[in-house]
Amino acid sequence: MIDVPLSKSTSIISPRLTVLVNTIDAKGELSSSPYSWIFPLSFNPPLIGVGVGKNKQSHKNAEKIGEFVVCVVSPSFGQEAINCEKLHKPGDKLWEKNNLHMQNSKKVQVPRIKESQAILECKTKKILEYDGDHIILVGEIVYAQTQETIDLVDPLLHFSGEKFRKIGNRIILKRNK
Repeated sequence: MIDVPLSKSTSIISPRLTVLVNTIDAKGELSSSPYSWIFPLSFNPPLIGVGVGKNKQSHKNAEKIGEFVVCVVSPSFGQEAINCEKLHKPGDKLWEKNNLHMQNSKKVQVPRIKESQAILECKTKKILEYDGDHIILVGEIVYAQTQETIDLVDPLLHFSGEKFRKIGNRIILKRNK
């Protein structure tokens, strides 16, 4: 085994799902930002957590409006989605500048990104703050949808920095319950 610098230790639990987290501000302007610190928290009720930088607009909007939408990024629009992380002013519409398209959601007022193969519409349940550079945005999934069956969703996985991966072969392992 080799030692890993602590600054790179979170990469050990990679690759992670790449998503766009959509929020709206008080004026109804859509913000769509890429994140890869996302994880399930509960089956019942269905809760997810998203690690978001403490001063990010996504955090502020989701807290104030009380909703957000998670749009799963696939390799087919991965570069366009990642381009949405560019530093910008609220209302700059990076999603639009990167040829992504807004679409109405079914159960929340925050729009989704049309190119996404899978979406999770969420109500903000809690913001968890701790000693670190991120907060955990906790959302209850109120609606979920995929273009195909769940097995056919082709998510882009983030390893670290500019390194991303696609899903390879699926394997099935028996579980002893």
